[in-house]
Amino acid sequence: MSPSGQPVEAGARAKLSRRKRAVSGILGSPGRCGCGRRGPWAFWRDLAIYFCVFSVAGHWMEIGYCTLIRFGLIPGTYDPGSQIWSDWLYPFCVYGFGAVACVLVLFPVKNRLERHFGGRVAPLFASFATNTLACTLIELAMGLVLNRPGPDGMLPLWDYSDMFCNFMGQVCLQNALAFGAAATLMTWVVHPKLAAFLRQVPEGALNLVSAGMGPVSASCFCRSLASRRRHCPSAARATRETRNRRFLAGGNAGAFGPSRC
Repeated sequence: MSPSGQPVEAGARAKLSRRKRAVSGILGSPGRCGCGRRGPWAFWRDLAIYFCVFSVAGHWMEIGYCTLIRFGLIPGTYDPGSQIWSDWLYPFCVYGFGAVACVLVLFPVKNRLERHFGGRVAPLFASFATNTLACTLIELAMGLVLNRPGPDGMLPLWDYSDMFCNFMGQVCLQNALAFGAAATLMTWVVHPKLAAFLRQVPEGALNLVSAGMGPVSASCFCRSLASRRRHCPSAARATRETRNRRFLAGGNAGAFGPSRC
């Protein structure tokens, strides 16, 4: 018994419950994440669907972004040998992880900001700043793991070394703002509407979709990876030649320097 007469075990359970509520306030429960489906299986299944869908949708978003670079509408260097153009179904997993982070972390943070500030404008700007920082950290972490320099010293997947306000060539200000805008659109518009749509879909149909989506995504990933390795020497030479030509010619870099895609 404690001095107050309350059993020690009951006090420990109450303390653990408070800690769980604090963690769920940060990471979000299914209800706080906008995924108010029945049970943990449905919650994690929907997250898996998000991961698979937005891994490919993120690739398509990069295609659109790099098309703007290709036509000189925003700063950057167009590289026809980039992986972006090789296989449109190749999943860019960083966007899948980003979508999951939006659901688990950024959407609950957005709801907290709305309750704290009230209105729409202040929470929107605060959410954009938070999302920009989170996306930058995710891209940096993924880059340090997957985008390490090769034997020639070049970063194989993306390289922002010549961009304004970059860090280690892995992140830069221009793309941080673009990712922050995309994450804000995701947390404020796309995820709430998509979660509402999924709640209307029968559970059996979603189970079938999730069961088929995993193998299909894995197959696309393995097929594209095998093709990339098979053509890796010629693709690497084309990438180096393109970068050298763009660097010597000045490219279409604009005011902030070249980016590769």
